[in-house]
Amino acid sequence: MIKAKKDQIFSRAFHLYNTYWLLKRSFSTIYLKGSFNQDSSALVLVNHSSWWDGLVTFYLTETICPFDSYAMMSEEGMKKFPFFRRIGAFSVNAASSRSVIETLHYSTNLLANQKAVWMFPQGAEQPLEKRPLEFQSGSAYLSLKVPSTPVYIVTYYYTMSHEQKPRLYIEISSPIDPADLSNQTRQDVTTMLETKMTHQLEQQRTSIATSSLSGYSELLSGNRSVSDWFGFLSGSKK
Repeated sequence: MIKAKKDQIFSRAFHLYNTYWLLKRSFSTIYLKGSFNQDSSALVLVNHSSWWDGLVTFYLTETICPFDSYAMMSEEGMKKFPFFRRIGAFSVNAASSRSVIETLHYSTNLLANQKAVWMFPQGAEQPLEKRPLEFQSGSAYLSLKVPSTPVYIVTYYYTMSHEQKPRLYIEISSPIDPADLSNQTRQDVTTMLETKMTHQLEQQRTSIATSSLSGYSELLSGNRSVSDWFGFLSGSKK
């Protein structure tokens, strides 16, 4: 596996590039609901439906997270973009059981040393509306291996609205009570975590479809787009 090799100066520079050149130029607005507690470590499980997920995750780790974060990504992706290890990414090769075991041990050590580990438990990018989510068992392994670590469900929901650029809605769950995970098999925990994420995504979809967005606040506003300028010139926007 490829281990993370964090570089604070590089991370700060990449955060500025990611925020002002990538995200603000590509999204109309990014909204957030929920927050992390002031824990020193966490296991954060995120759905994976877009190329943007890794960059959004890094943005969150640099802006709203109270802990030192690391993220699991595919070995193929790490080899294509090796700079990701400098912002806290480490690799997993799902095709190799030895690699998976090594990565899980590495993740366990990070959690035991009061770090946060972000992971995509689906294991690969899937369409946003695909059901079931088909969790791999790695997230359950980690939650059982370090039972004192809070587990959060984070869901990204991308949608097109009245603007040229998409909107992104992010929801952070309350931490899962470790008691909910005790005395259960890895398969039971995998099923429970998948069910919780599925339910959260379904609630998000309903809230967005019905414009019932109480609890969401603006996290990042994008730059003006073509649709904004058209609205401005037509007098419908100021």
